[in-house]
Amino acid sequence: MADEPPAPTAESRSAENAALAASTSNYVYIRSDDYSWIPARVLEIEDGEKRAKVSVPKYRSEAAIQSDGGQKASSFETVFVELKDYANSTLMLQNVNEHGQLKEVDDMVDLAFLHEAAILYNLKARHVQGKPYTRTGDIVIACNPYQWLNGLYSTATRRHYANALVWKTGSHANTLASLDPHIYEVSAAAYRGLAIDGNDQSILVSGESGAGKTESVKICLHHIASVQEGTAGQFDIDDESDDPSASRATNTTSTTSTSPVVQRVLDSNPLLEAFGNAQTVRNDNSSRFGKYIQLQFDVEDPVNAVYAGHTMPSCVLAGSKCEVYLLEKSRVVHHEPEERTYHIFYQLLASDNAIKAEIWSGLEDTDQESFCYVGHTELNTIEGLSDQERFHKTVESLALVGVKGEKKLTLFRSIAIVLQLGNLVVEPDPEDEDSRAIITSQDELKELAELMGVESNLLESSVLIRTIEARNEEFKVPMNATQAKDSCDAFAKEIYAKTFLWLVRCINDATCAEKNYQSTPVSSGFGTIGLLDIFGFESFETNRFEQLCINYANEKLQQKFTQDIFRSVQNEYEAEGIELGEIRYDDNTDVLDLVESRSGLLAVLNEECVRPGGNDKAFVMKIEQMNKGSPSLVRQNHYDAFEFGVRHYAGEVLYNSEGFVHKNIDTLPKDLKECATKSSNIILANHMEDDSMMNASNGSSSAVAKKKAPKKAPQKKGGSRSLQKKGSALVGQTVWTKFKGQLTALMANLGKTRTRYIRCIKPNTMKQPLVMEHKSTVEQLRCAGVVAAVTISRSAFPNRLEHDTVLDRFKALWRSNAQQREARQNAQETTQDPTAQNKAMADDLLTNAMHDLETVSKDGTVIKAFVMGNTRTYFRAGALEFLEAERLKHLGFWAADIQRIVRGFCKRRIYKRLRALAVVLASFFRQRRATKQYQEMRAAATILENWVRRISSKQTLIALRRNHNATRIQAMWKMTMIRPAFNKQRKAAVVIQAIARGAIQRPKYRVALHQFKEDQKLENQVRALQRKLEEAEERRLEAERLAEEKARKAVEEYREEKKEIESASPARSKTDENEKPGEAKLESAVSSGAANAAAAEPDSPTPQLTMQQQALIDESGKMLEYMRKEVFKLRGQNTQLRRDFDLLKDNNQRLMDANASAGASFAALNQHAKHLTKVNENLTQEVFQIRQGAQKTAVAQTELKEELKMKHATYVAEIHSRIQYQKAMNKVVEMVEQRCRDTRLVE
Repeated sequence: MADEPPAPTAESRSAENAALAASTSNYVYIRSDDYSWIPARVLEIEDGEKRAKVSVPKYRSEAAIQSDGGQKASSFETVFVELKDYANSTLMLQNVNEHGQLKEVDDMVDLAFLHEAAILYNLKARHVQGKPYTRTGDIVIACNPYQWLNGLYSTATRRHYANALVWKTGSHANTLASLDPHIYEVSAAAYRGLAIDGNDQSILVSGESGAGKTESVKICLHHIASVQEGTAGQFDIDDESDDPSASRATNTTSTTSTSPVVQRVLDSNPLLEAFGNAQTVRNDNSSRFGKYIQLQFDVEDPVNAVYAGHTMPSCVLAGSKCEVYLLEKSRVVHHEPEERTYHIFYQLLASDNAIKAEIWSGLEDTDQESFCYVGHTELNTIEGLSDQERFHKTVESLALVGVKGEKKLTLFRSIAIVLQLGNLVVEPDPEDEDSRAIITSQDELKELAELMGVESNLLESSVLIRTIEARNEEFKVPMNATQAKDSCDAFAKEIYAKTFLWLVRCINDATCAEKNYQSTPVSSGFGTIGLLDIFGFESFETNRFEQLCINYANEKLQQKFTQDIFRSVQNEYEAEGIELGEIRYDDNTDVLDLVESRSGLLAVLNEECVRPGGNDKAFVMKIEQMNKGSPSLVRQNHYDAFEFGVRHYAGEVLYNSEGFVHKNIDTLPKDLKECATKSSNIILANHMEDDSMMNASNGSSSAVAKKKAPKKAPQKKGGSRSLQKKGSALVGQTVWTKFKGQLTALMANLGKTRTRYIRCIKPNTMKQPLVMEHKSTVEQLRCAGVVAAVTISRSAFPNRLEHDTVLDRFKALWRSNAQQREARQNAQETTQDPTAQNKAMADDLLTNAMHDLETVSKDGTVIKAFVMGNTRTYFRAGALEFLEAERLKHLGFWAADIQRIVRGFCKRRIYKRLRALAVVLASFFRQRRATKQYQEMRAAATILENWVRRISSKQTLIALRRNHNATRIQAMWKMTMIRPAFNKQRKAAVVIQAIARGAIQRPKYRVALHQFKEDQKLENQVRALQRKLEEAEERRLEAERLAEEKARKAVEEYREEKKEIESASPARSKTDENEKPGEAKLESAVSSGAANAAAAEPDSPTPQLTMQQQALIDESGKMLEYMRKEVFKLRGQNTQLRRDFDLLKDNNQRLMDANASAGASFAALNQHAKHLTKVNENLTQEVFQIRQGAQKTAVAQTELKEELKMKHATYVAEIHSRIQYQKAMNKVVEMVEQRCRDTRLVE
């Protein structure tokens, strides 16, 4: 603690710490009810060193509090602190410089003043700077940053840690001091421990819900998968390329990152999250189950690797296996209003209707509120992705592990069965409400029976009636409404749990090395690196059976942590004979005894489960009576009858035991089991009894058959400890017993591995980046045991080697062979034990090699940088790195000496060779000089010969020029003579061409002329027809006019004759006076007829006018009727003629337009014909050339077709590769979007 300064490791460090303590001793931390620890400055010690007067800086918020000497404080407050409330009556000192500024460290082992407050503020200082990781010896503390930090998980960062911790050796190659704390150092160290040391590894990731455990496991998983692709000397940390193939060496048989097995291993986690994660009040994506992923590696034996000339053994990722623990089945049927059930239900209901219809028609047009188990939720987006988008990713992941087609439909139908079970309405039977029940939702029952593939009557009876076995007899007992509903819920929980296990087996089948590793293993078995992601410690307002199981598992893990970090180190050092001060630490043995002892919680609860009438209240009473002396059991007077408390290592938790007995039994009625076996769904029919995590190698069906075979187990007597309850169907282990067995097996597996720890911290409950809440963080640090781990890491030795290994590895550090022989002789004289001799020689070797690292304490004792154990040599921090550097330096000296001898030998050989060559060179020089003289003489002779040839060639040139000029004169004369004949022939050719063009154009002209004449003739006919129409119209108008005149004349004549008749016979006029009105009416009708009659018979005698008048009247009526018909007929004909005329007029107009167009076309054709005649000549010449080129083109076309086919195949292959690349990139983008919580960063 603060009053005990740390043991110095170097004289300079001791002096620095002493001076720093003197100058900064007034900067302290004091307790705070709100912020746990706050910085302060001591002003005065009063009352005999019992009380301290301190100045406390006030900050605007908790996030602003820091160890800065109050520089950013808004004000200061003076308070008095009672020193008796602090350990050893001493305030906790701050790790600050002389200005009060915090001295931040990467490894908290290096803190000058080590205590809880120093750890808190060191973590906070790194967290607000965006540094989520801090080292505590071999333990990595990870604070959830609640944001994606660019560059922290880049390819360059992964390669940097892989190089430093795995592939590179030498000075600072495997030291953590040169690296920033990172989760990659844990995964890289685990890989190196498996590959080089040959020990199975495990990584335990712990923390409360929302601390980032699952994400940490994913990061480790990806890093291990990428580390196994690199090799020593080939991983360039400065290379920014993302191509892993660039860093692959010839001595490694690892697969590429695109291996389907590696891809399945990496992509199986999101699939488990969909079926095993849910939203809670603390975390939107909380894991409601525990999983232990075992990565399987094909590890080469180190000895074989050395003989094969490999720099390090190959270690290839071959597959993985996954085990799951304690799935929270109660969440299937019930969850709090502010929480959600498992993600897969919401994803399925958010999918498209077409997909839901393919799974089950009853899912169409449904949403969350359509099913009672799901209900309404406000949250539809998790980590930036909607439920529908996550469903598509789930389907893709299922296809990657082989769950597709009918197998995928079977999986989702089993999920739909769980949803439909929640919609069954069970009510009391009106005839017997207390002991019988009925299902009122018959439509829902029929749909469920159809979905399951069973008869509805069988399903209904299985839900409402249970079969009880008693004395080898079976009885059918009806259940009341509560029991039937509980049975229905139990059926739904069991189906989901078995479906989850079925999915785990499918994932294991697709990823395990035994079934998927195609290469020939280089070893007999597979090495493993396990990653444990299990639920963190939970404490809610109401803690149920699930919280007790979860906290029990964390107690076991804390015990493992205690053994690994504290007890094992202390026991090992004591066995080696190394002095190590007593270290105090909290032990949780009392809590585990309370749970696991014969009178503990587990035994009492199991007893209540088998005892007739066992209940939750009796369980609480019994544990109180049987564990009164346990310091871990809490029972207060104000507690309810169902409540009890347990003091866990992380704090006191109050549990409510309501439902403990029922949840612990969790046995499915026999009737529902038999109903499930008759289902058409394979999961319900064959896998309801299968609790294994792996299918048998010869197929899952046989494995299931083996699970169902033992039916006589309940009949065993005597030593059997399985639970039995007479008069009921309960046979088998309870939930807690099964979980304890799984947990025991897990701890046994972890005990066989080299365990490494990652402690995840949830810095705040608001999920805000760069903010840390002091109180919750301190509680988590206490739960994780970080303070004790830091203390033991500082007191212990981080490195150790066997004595013979030290002598073998660092033998180059002997100053001379004589010194080595002297040390061996002294050791042999001292003892005859080979181990003791090695110890003495190693002590001499290291004492001389690390003399510079020795320090002297205050009492004069020399402190070496190492300690000799009985079988091993233990090194202090930095000592082994110093030895490695010295070893390389001395190896360099030896190498230089060897090189000196080799270089002398090589130089002597070169000298002798050069001397022999000098003699040869002299002879060649003399030869060269004689050759040069000869060449000069030959050059002079050549010049003389050239002069003679020049004169001869000049004469020949003159003769050639004279012949050339004569030839030109002859050509001009011949051209003058033949030119008139040529002009005459050209004119004749022009005439022939004109005649030929005329012969070609005349037929076309005749056709055009004939067409023109036809158009003229048609136009004349139209004009003649138009004239005839006009004449017919004139004749019609003239006939109407003549008819009207004749009628008018006839009426006038009739009137005159009538007047004459009236004047000739006045007496008759009086007699016929009464007939005048009628005659007046007939006058107008008869006028036209009378006129015609008068005109027809002008010579009729006058005396017969009366008779004639009557006859004329009759005839006029007929005539009038006939004339009317004729008039109507003529009018109709006239109308038709007008219509025909209009039609002909329109046709005439169209013909005239056509004629004009034809005339224009004829002119254009005539002009075009002339142009075509000119073009024809050119075409005739080009046709011949084209025909010749066509043959060449055909040959070239054939060659081009073949080339095109080859290019097409090449382009198709390239397109396929680009499509695969796009898919890979899409997966990477989706992965980034899934893991990134800030959408702006994704964009």
